[in-house]
Amino acid sequence: MKHLLKYIFVFVLLFAFKQNQGQDNILVQYFLSTSCPISQKYTYTLNQIAKKYERQPILFELIFLDIKNKQQKQAVSNFIKKYQLIAPYKTYTNTTFAKQHGVTVTPEVVVTVNSKIVYQGAIDDWFISWGKNKKVAEQHYLINAIDAVLAHTPIWINKTTPVGCLIELNTKK
Repeated sequence: MKHLLKYIFVFVLLFAFKQNQGQDNILVQYFLSTSCPISQKYTYTLNQIAKKYERQPILFELIFLDIKNKQQKQAVSNFIKKYQLIAPYKTYTNTTFAKQHGVTVTPEVVVTVNSKIVYQGAIDDWFISWGKNKKVAEQHYLINAIDAVLAHTPIWINKTTPVGCLIELNTKK
């Protein structure tokens, strides 16, 4: 009986290990700016997407750049509260992180699977150009990318050009 329990225990451990090995690490990073009107307009959409996938193995992060002093940190905190954002956030003191990922505007999204970028660009096609948007988005690039990753199928559009506020890509601290 002891040996049988031992074999069952080992089998359960191997099964659990195999399950964890097959699971992808999916990270969705939204690059935002508290002063960008387009970032502000996308906050509802960001929350809706996070809620849609809350039971999936996806980590959502909000990224704020060039946050160097208490006032800027407070502005980020106020932004999170005002728009009731549910995803965790990170602040960086410069724009090096954006530059490393090729991010040039806010809002822009980067989706990585096991640390490899699989989608980058616009959340959807709601904004056509600066100051010009559709009534509703027709192409949901981010949702399509996430759905493809979860289904282990190819992402048909893996890069788009986002419309937003330009990031001054400095590397000074």
